[in-house]
Amino acid sequence: MKLNALLSLAATDEEKAWLIYRWVTYHFKHDSGLASKIGDPAQHSLEKLHAFGGGSCAVYANVTHRLMQMAGLEVKTIYGLVKGGPATSRRNGKSVNHVWNAVKVKGVWKVVDSTWGAGFIGRQGFQPQHSDLFFLLTPEKAILSHFDEADELGYQQAFGVNQLLFARLPEDALYAAAVGLNPTLIVDAVRRASNMSLVSTFDLHADVFRVLSVPVNRLLDRKTQSFVIESEVFEELMIVQGRSWLPLKKSGKVHSLTLLPSQGELLVMGRRPKEYEFEALLGYQVK
Repeated sequence: MKLNALLSLAATDEEKAWLIYRWVTYHFKHDSGLASKIGDPAQHSLEKLHAFGGGSCAVYANVTHRLMQMAGLEVKTIYGLVKGGPATSRRNGKSVNHVWNAVKVKGVWKVVDSTWGAGFIGRQGFQPQHSDLFFLLTPEKAILSHFDEADELGYQQAFGVNQLLFARLPEDALYAAAVGLNPTLIVDAVRRASNMSLVSTFDLHADVFRVLSVPVNRLLDRKTQSFVIESEVFEELMIVQGRSWLPLKKSGKVHSLTLLPSQGELLVMGRRPKEYEFEALLGYQVK
């Protein structure tokens, strides 16, 4: 690949990192057969790895690291644990089931996972599904999905997340944070409850709303509950239970409501300007 031509489009370190991340996610596929053939990706040139066109997460992380380093970025390769599976090996005394990167942008280390950004392994093998969700994960979001026992970035200490707490975090916690749930609320709720079911979220674009205060547990007790949500995208928010539709009070871009819910399903729904249909944002079950 011609790195200089690729990076000529970038004006900032963040843009450089994104172009490299995007290039890797589009040019490599997860392939366990290739991973066995390649072995240690550090023993191969970038040109040869490009010719292979795939491999394990170690290949993704190695290529990402080398390209970012060549672009003048400060980058790390991290071996650790991610949600979705048990530890499969140990490296330097650490539990490991995945490899990813961290890059320093504007003085802050942020997680970059080009393996997850490329797609996923489904019943039909590798399924390309390019996503920017795993590009420049902030510390508070990264702790929901990535755990480094050595804590090279200091994330675990900063947020008080040890390996036991990480194991208890819901597998969909990062996705919930991506659509607006506060990561700190999720971690605090899991810390308080030994067995928590995370509030249901739906297939929405990231940052269409931001939670200021809502219950994090999907299973609600029948007691007073408070909902405070910020959104510039939705003109109107409603609490829906059966035939009952209760509007959240709007003040600027903040919508809020305190209520005593009835038993059964409870949905928080939103309507965009000039639209008639409401979209589901959050889902609960009231005990």
